[in-house]
Amino acid sequence: MRKVPLVAVIWTMALAIPFTALALSAVAYITDHLIGLATSLAQFGQATSRVGQPWLSVVAERMPELIGMVVGQLILLVIVFLVRSKEIQEQKVK
Repeated sequence: MRKVPLVAVIWTMALAIPFTALALSAVAYITDHLIGLATSLAQFGQATSRVGQPWLSVVAERMPELIGMVVGQLILLVIVFLVRSKEIQEQKVK
């Protein structure tokens, strides 16, 4: 067995295990404190309803830029996927 796949598996596990534990902890915390979080979000919405209106206009102005960035990233991902699948097919033919 080559050393490279073993190192890749070790690094994958070293990254996956802590982030899985972090995600499970976050889900448990949110589940236990959901009522308090919802209450604080509602209070924040009520407190900033008049103050938050300018933010809504800023977000509305920036939305085309955000959509453009997301669409551009999706196009790049599709291109990478197509190029890789073409390379894999060429390798299978050889």
